[in-house]
Amino acid sequence: MADDKDILGKADALLRRHALSTPAAGADAGGVPTLTDMVEDPHANDPAGELAREVFRRVMAEVEGRLAADLENRLAQHLVPQVHAAVASALGDLRQELANAIGDAVAEAIKNRPVK
Repeated sequence: MADDKDILGKADALLRRHALSTPAAGADAGGVPTLTDMVEDPHANDPAGELAREVFRRVMAEVEGRLAADLENRLAQHLVPQVHAAVASALGDLRQELANAIGDAVAEAIKNRPVK
């Protein structure tokens, strides 16, 4: 148990010495950025990278435009017949309800008419 404490103490001391010996404490952790280090985009000022991003944006805009048009056409092909069927069914129901309402109104009018 004492050996474990001794090894941990030595490792801690080594880490402290290493941290104090680096120019910016913790800034260079073996090439691995830490949460407090600023990471620069290596392709930020790269003309080829900018060209690649622009090509990507244009391709995505074209693909999205074509997909949107294709999706709209497919939806129209599938939904139009269903909408027509639903409207026809609703009109059929309304016609029956209207016929029933007119029949009820005529029957009520005949029943309540004044008798001579």
